[in-house]
Amino acid sequence: MKFNILFGSLLLSSGAVAADIPDYLDVNDIDSAQFVCLGESPSYSQKDQKYIDILWQETLSYLQAYATALTNDSAGDCLNSDTAMFDTTNGGQKMCVMDRRDMKLMVKNIHQVLNNPDEAKRCFGVREDVNWIYNPGGELTKNSPVAQHFKRTTFKEFFDTKVTNKDVKKLGHSFTKNFYKMVTGDEVKMPAVFPYDISAKSLPNLWAAAGWFPMYAEESKRNDKNFNNIRGGYAYAEIFGHWGLLRIDTINGEKVGAEVGMTVQSVNTLYPFHNHAISEMYYNMREPACANQFQTMAIREDSPLVNTVKETDSMRRVQFDEGQHNSQTMWLSGSANQDALLYFHQNTIHGFDIDGSCEAKPEERAIVSVWARSNAHDTRNDYGTTLLCESAKNPGTPAKRGEIIQCDLTKLKW
Repeated sequence: MKFNILFGSLLLSSGAVAADIPDYLDVNDIDSAQFVCLGESPSYSQKDQKYIDILWQETLSYLQAYATALTNDSAGDCLNSDTAMFDTTNGGQKMCVMDRRDMKLMVKNIHQVLNNPDEAKRCFGVREDVNWIYNPGGELTKNSPVAQHFKRTTFKEFFDTKVTNKDVKKLGHSFTKNFYKMVTGDEVKMPAVFPYDISAKSLPNLWAAAGWFPMYAEESKRNDKNFNNIRGGYAYAEIFGHWGLLRIDTINGEKVGAEVGMTVQSVNTLYPFHNHAISEMYYNMREPACANQFQTMAIREDSPLVNTVKETDSMRRVQFDEGQHNSQTMWLSGSANQDALLYFHQNTIHGFDIDGSCEAKPEERAIVSVWARSNAHDTRNDYGTTLLCESAKNPGTPAKRGEIIQCDLTKLKW
């Protein structure tokens, strides 16, 4: 499936340009789609609208490229689909990601937005009133008239005033100082299935003004199971979704489960083993500095490697031995150049180990990803909560590589 790489610039030049409707979608679902927003439709002054329009065009460009990548079959044996790794054990297991119904719905929702931009735009706003999303500041803001116009608390102000742990605060200041270099360095690269670049280098306003959340930095009971370097070195932004800029409740009467955004994780960090009752996926947007730099572990909840140790009517506590012989085979490497797409089914236990030892300036480097969740509308299944696993030997403390890991899984409702 080939797409004109000029589409991004065309889309940015006019809100009236609509995307082609692929033949695997029903045109009757796309044309004249009816949107119901989450919350009230925001309104803006004429002065503000100029900047909202810039942000909206970059949002459409981001979404178009993402939908194109997911349905690009040029890299494998799938039909109208990219290939995704979904389990890293036993040599890794892959699938055609568009075989999943949640993915089909998400791509359809994106095309409904792209082909009805004026209607969808009623649900779009910069969300200045939300006090828990932030502006990274620095060079990213200096390069974005939109981020300069709409004021948010900066990362620096956040780490100065809302973070009490001194180590996390120090790490957060370094993360803030180097954030621009992390998301714009030459090593940031789109996987080949993308029709054009949607990184901060090409969409500077979106990456600066989307509204970022350093979700682990503030004190919480959950962070007893976390590592300080992740708490001070991780953030995500949501563009399309319940917490994002484009907030749609239903399209044509159907609930919208899509959440689409981006994540940044500093190198020399282990994102702790965790799980959630919502499916999730990542496109790696980085070339590695050395072999095996970006490692992922993903294990399905029904894997024979997972043992149940406790059950209630809403939770199943499981353990698996990450310290067993040849446990390194549970981890697989990926990058923008190889196995770029990861898909995690609901309750998949996963973690990301990012090596920085081969980076010349590790403080300036991170793994950058296009991120999404696909069925976030299903509030029965503990919407939005990321559950960190723990050490089975020392419950309540972070689970490290090489030991028995214990996780609480949500019992999913059908």
